[in-house]
Amino acid sequence: MLLTIDIGNSNICIVLYDAHKQRLFDARYETMKTDLESAYAQWIDTQIIPLVERYHTQRFILSSVVPAVTPTVFRLLTELLMLPGHNISLASVPHFNVKLIQPKDIGADFIGTSYGVYAAHRLPAIVADLGSATKLSALNVNETFEGGVIIPGIRISRDALSSFIPHLPTIDIEVPSSVIGRDTISAMESGLMYGHIEAVRGLASRMAAELGEGTVKILTGGFAAVVYPYLPEFIYEPHLLNDGLYEIDRQLHRK
Repeated sequence: MLLTIDIGNSNICIVLYDAHKQRLFDARYETMKTDLESAYAQWIDTQIIPLVERYHTQRFILSSVVPAVTPTVFRLLTELLMLPGHNISLASVPHFNVKLIQPKDIGADFIGTSYGVYAAHRLPAIVADLGSATKLSALNVNETFEGGVIIPGIRISRDALSSFIPHLPTIDIEVPSSVIGRDTISAMESGLMYGHIEAVRGLASRMAAELGEGTVKILTGGFAAVVYPYLPEFIYEPHLLNDGLYEIDRQLHRK
């Protein structure tokens, strides 16, 4: 059994797999950024250890894009679970091909989602990962990470609107039934959600034109659950990053 842990800026997503890549358990938690030692020790004690014991977990693998949190969480997981673990990075996944000007700058999330694509989809491919930031990555036919695009995520965009224009109301993150808003709230909801949907669609189309004919488009990340019905040209893969962690672990432990 393998425990995969994806730490994002807003949420932690965990998925536990058996040897055949079947998901036995998945859950989402808030990413804690203060009082790290006690907060994560308690989280591991109350949420993770019972899970590990219940499923007789053998090891864990971690992806994190929160540098302030990563070392503490990885150390506590290793100490409290008493299991071997792996924290992925470009240095620890040496066979991952990157075309970036500074390859070491690539985030663990990009590595994880890329391996998720390689295992399940044809190439070239574009991954739109909708989290705190919305990130679109380009993978060419040779399993090489070409680069990508990063824009403010849905929640950041909503909060910025309210912060910089204080008299505007705070709106829910949901797609309205009509693009044309007939009051302030519905107009803001439409601009936020349909604006983001069309940004993802337009950027992916431009990227696909550069990658070549037949580019597969894949949608993942926490906010993808809200918008995937409005992006039918994308394949919705809610567990893509954790699936990628499973594939990385399999490569690292291949005999």
